[in-house]
Amino acid sequence: MDDAERRAELDRWFRAYAHRVLAYLLHRTDPPTAQDVLQEVFVIAFKKAAEVPEPPLGWLFGTARRVLANRHRGLRRHDALIARLLEDVGSDADSDEYELKAAFAHCLATLSPGDREVLTLTGWYGLTPTQAAEALDCSAATYAVRLHRARTRLAASLEAAGYRGDSAAGQFAEALRG
Repeated sequence: MDDAERRAELDRWFRAYAHRVLAYLLHRTDPPTAQDVLQEVFVIAFKKAAEVPEPPLGWLFGTARRVLANRHRGLRRHDALIARLLEDVGSDADSDEYELKAAFAHCLATLSPGDREVLTLTGWYGLTPTQAAEALDCSAATYAVRLHRARTRLAASLEAAGYRGDSAAGQFAEALRG
């Protein structure tokens, strides 16, 4: 099957079945996540078009279920990371470093999973921007924009939580804003 045939097949499947797969997903998650998962399902369908059975509805539902389950597992891993970070914060309660770690952990937990991932890839896992972009399957420029936006949201979260001024967390928020 060549690319033109795959595109035509995918278009036919999308027009015929996307609304049903989306309805299935909306019963299991929030609308933005359902839309993201739906797109991912059809990307997978495009890549595997030659292997998808006719009619593809059962395969599309099964793929949607697995993609959504993978996403939920990813969220649980991120939540576990935040919990570990919070546990680590408790070790030196009398220092500016403690305040900074606690503020960071609490505010990080308020951000979207995407923002948390962008911030932790370089800040926590030590990836270079190029490596982080590769991990997220995007260009370095796109990663830089995502990182900037995530830092801006983290700074706003710190400020909203009351971390301003001369405190270590307040200075961190100012540094994030540039």
